[in-house]
Amino acid sequence: MKKLSLLLIIAMLVSTLAVGCGSKTTDTGVTPPPADQVVLRMASDHPIDHIATRANQKLIADVLAATNGRIKIDLYPASQLGDYNTVYPEIVKGTIDIAHITIPDSLDGRLGAAYTPYLTTGYDQAKIIYAPGGYLYNKFVEYNSALGVKFLGFFIEGYIGMGTIKEPKDMFTPGTDKGLKIRVWAAPASRAPITDLGYTVITVPYAEAPTAIQTGVVDGWIGGTPNVNYHWVGEVIKNFYVTYMHAESTSYVMNQAKFDSFSAEDQKILTDAFAAASNSSFVDAKAEDEKWLGELTKLGVKVTIYTPEQIQTLADFVRKTSWPKLESVYTKDLLDGLKAEVAKSEAK
Repeated sequence: MKKLSLLLIIAMLVSTLAVGCGSKTTDTGVTPPPADQVVLRMASDHPIDHIATRANQKLIADVLAATNGRIKIDLYPASQLGDYNTVYPEIVKGTIDIAHITIPDSLDGRLGAAYTPYLTTGYDQAKIIYAPGGYLYNKFVEYNSALGVKFLGFFIEGYIGMGTIKEPKDMFTPGTDKGLKIRVWAAPASRAPITDLGYTVITVPYAEAPTAIQTGVVDGWIGGTPNVNYHWVGEVIKNFYVTYMHAESTSYVMNQAKFDSFSAEDQKILTDAFAAASNSSFVDAKAEDEKWLGELTKLGVKVTIYTPEQIQTLADFVRKTSWPKLESVYTKDLLDGLKAEVAKSEAK
């Protein structure tokens, strides 16, 4: 009798455990992923609290919903999979599926063209020059395709400005000695225009910029949007100049073979989602710039926003003087095409 009771108790326990295990999905409302779900890894250099990360989280949710769970994208922000110099070659090889990064120009110098100085002079023009289907977009499709990469769009994060501890001399007249040593990044797109405008340029790694300013190695730097300047050198600089010389333009890229592995329907969902994120960046980035310019002012940084006339004077000078120096890297064909697109956009 005791043996029978024990067997009954064991049977009841097993039954209870089985029901409990089988009811987790129902009790919590969690729906299991479809059997054909594909999980993609997406690398990003952007911090977690950044407009690009927020845009990417929305993009991922949109793709998951539009594909009924068939495509799930796992985001790895803050360079968790490496910085852009290491991630892009992994995209080429297919060991990382998708990335939102600055495309390095090490494999093709023309891929640095997104940072061409005074390619645009503000957000209205940027919406034209960086738009999906535009000249630059199509060229990036071509150049990336040759490397086995699907280009999915530009993402504008803001405009890079100049932060300094001293005011430049005769700042609005191009070509005169400004009396300042300015940190630039190594690319000709950074060195050439700053030199031509009248500054002494010094190449300093990004990570060393705050220390270089504090110790007087340089008097200021080029390399960050208002957001970056606030968080990176806000306690160091005394002035910030909004010159609209360089748009901070990062890119969405995907391994071509991985993209080709999806159906035409899912390919359209992916391209539409990335295009939507790209288009929204123009509005979001402008608001982000305005927000952090205000925060820099609260820190006691003097913010100088160049007038449209001042910007156009500098842009005309840089396009005439500095752009020819980029020809050996970008090629004459690309630069001629960019000149035509700029002229067309300014005529509208």
